[in-house]
Amino acid sequence: MVVAPGRSPVKDAGVKTPRGSFSTVSPVASGSPASTLPVRRVVLERTLTAFLAAPPVLLAVWAGGAWFLFGLAIIVGAGLHEFYGLARRTGAIVVAPVGFFLAGSLLLLSPGAELLLVSLGDIADAGAFRSSVIEVLNSSASKRELVLTVTVVAPLVALLFHREASRDRLTGWAVTVLGAWYVTWLLGRVGALRLLDAPSEAFAGGRGWVFLVLGATWACDTGAYFIGTRFGRTKLMPWISPGKTWEGAGGGVLLTFAIVWMASVDLAAYVPGLTAIGWRPLPIPIIHIVPMAIGIAIAAVIGDLTESMVKRDAGAKDASGFFPGHGGMFDRIDSVLFTAPFVYYYAGALLGTAG
Repeated sequence: MVVAPGRSPVKDAGVKTPRGSFSTVSPVASGSPASTLPVRRVVLERTLTAFLAAPPVLLAVWAGGAWFLFGLAIIVGAGLHEFYGLARRTGAIVVAPVGFFLAGSLLLLSPGAELLLVSLGDIADAGAFRSSVIEVLNSSASKRELVLTVTVVAPLVALLFHREASRDRLTGWAVTVLGAWYVTWLLGRVGALRLLDAPSEAFAGGRGWVFLVLGATWACDTGAYFIGTRFGRTKLMPWISPGKTWEGAGGGVLLTFAIVWMASVDLAAYVPGLTAIGWRPLPIPIIHIVPMAIGIAIAAVIGDLTESMVKRDAGAKDASGFFPGHGGMFDRIDSVLFTAPFVYYYAGALLGTAG
């Protein structure tokens, strides 16, 4: 869901370098006019794409309810489609229809039903049709769990009828099922965060927590890119993504800290325009700002590296070319898949709602 202006290193002529938030430019080329121009072009292209792609995401977060679920479903579907495409490049036999059905069931199980119930309102004020829908959503948890169970088994059964000689059936089953869980359940924690609403406190509730996830992940990504490009020398995990550096990671942590701190203070007292949109500081105690920022940054790095590992196995630089200069949807949500669960459970602990 985050569309950051900069994530990948510059591509040298004829050579594809791995995409990475904590990338570096060759020391020889750094600072020269020949290298500065491509960097500027990359940043400009990604910034323009971000300005086009970000508003629908932010509006869906603001609206919540069914609109937010609709946007989340589109992102999950696109991300899972690209993940399955990468898996096929490794030779895995993916049963995509069953995988998408499993993803839809997971999304409805949590947090889809709750988001729909928010939009449908109180059953006491609902008409006959809305009342019946509310009753179904409230009573169908066990049925959805049955669907999940069947969907886990269905790909394995379907592969029994795959006549083509292959030794990748078991891998295909695992990729089909675990891929749906990986993309849908982890990203679904964004929807669960949106449900942490407090009455009359828009930014102290679900909106604020989701905006924190998006803003902090973007900040980590952006700070890491620019610091890594300028100062990066020490490789972070070269066997997965040679472009990422410890210096870049440090830059990401610093900018993430700034965003978490801003989310915890009453900025409306200093920025008059924020009062009009109902800004409220998130209930993050001062002693939790640093550990939360570090946790978000670590989660973002792990998410980015995990996707790099998937793409490296598939022999691909980007999941797709859906977003000019950014790659595909899977490239855009890789870090959020890990930062959203972290913030969800951390927020739950702070608010006393963690199970």
